[in-house]
Amino acid sequence: MCMSLLQYCKVHYIPGWDCHGLPIELKVLQSLDQDARNGLTPIKLRAKSAKFAKATVKAQMASFKRFGVWADWDHPYLTLDPEYEAAQIEVFGQMVFKRYIYRRRKPVHWSPSSRTALAEAELEYPEVHVSKIMYAIFKLLTTPTKDGLLDEFPKLSLAIWTTTPWTIPANAAVALNSKLQYAIVEVQSPSPDVTSSSEDGKKRIGSVLKGSKIPFFIVALDLLSTLESKWNVKLAVMKTVFGSDLENCRYAHPINGEECPVVIGGDYITTESGTGLVHTAPGHGQDDYFIGSVVMETGWFSDIAWSQFWSSEM
Repeated sequence: MCMSLLQYCKVHYIPGWDCHGLPIELKVLQSLDQDARNGLTPIKLRAKSAKFAKATVKAQMASFKRFGVWADWDHPYLTLDPEYEAAQIEVFGQMVFKRYIYRRRKPVHWSPSSRTALAEAELEYPEVHVSKIMYAIFKLLTTPTKDGLLDEFPKLSLAIWTTTPWTIPANAAVALNSKLQYAIVEVQSPSPDVTSSSEDGKKRIGSVLKGSKIPFFIVALDLLSTLESKWNVKLAVMKTVFGSDLENCRYAHPINGEECPVVIGGDYITTESGTGLVHTAPGHGQDDYFIGSVVMETGWFSDIAWSQFWSSEM
C-alpha cells in the first residue's frame, strides 16, 4: 500500500486489527484481582478479552484519524467478527480438501504462569541464564555392523556432548553424520590434574575418566585432539569407521536402561564442537523432532522411548 501511495496511485485502505492472542488475555488478567481470576472461566475470559479489544480498537482508531490517516474507518475488519472467522474457517476447509493440512505430533511450549501454549516467537530467554555443557557416555548394547566391525570391542560406549543436560531424561536416540569418520579410542594416561571438584575453578570430571576400567569410546576422528585437551587425557585410536557403519546400533538409555537406536542425522552434525555424536531428544529442538519423526516411521524406537517423547510435548 505504501509503495502504491508513493507512486501517486489511489488506494482504498481498509484498516484492520488482530483481536486474538495471549497479549490481550494477559492485559485483561492483569486488570483483575486474585479473587476475580479464580472465578474466571474460559468463556468469561474470552468475553472480557473481546470487550477490551474493541475498546482498544476504538481508541487507536481515534488516534489514527487525528494523525490524518485516510482509510475506510466505517468498515474496518476485526478478526473477532463472526464474518471474518467464518471466512477463515472456509479457507481452512479448502486447505483440508486440497490435503494441505495433516495431523502430526509436535512439541508445544507451555507457559505455567499463563497456563497456555506458546508460539516459538513468544519465547523469551533471560540473558543471564547459562546452561552448562556436559559430556557423557552411553553404553552400546548391540552392534549389528557389517562384517562384525566392532566385535573386538565388547565394552564400547558412545561419547556425546550436550549444552542442555536437563534434556537427557528425554533422550530417545543418538544421531551421527554418515559421512564423518569416527574413531574407537582408548583412554590412556589420565592426567593427575583430573579432579571431581569445581571449587578451585577446574572442570568437573565424572567417575568415567578416573576409573580403573575405562571403556572404549566412539568419537569423531577430527575432534580427537580437541577432546584430549578438554578431558586432559591421551586418546589412542584403536580403529576408525564411518558414521554409516554405526547406523542401527543400539545403546542403553542412561536413565532407565531402555534400548535406543543410533540413527543418521543431518548436516547439523559437524566437527566444529562436541564429539560428533548428538544426543537426540525429539521433545526438545527442531532437528531432534525431525529425526524423531523419521525414526518413528521405521519403528526403531521402543514404546517406552516414544512415551517419553510424547509426554515431553504434552
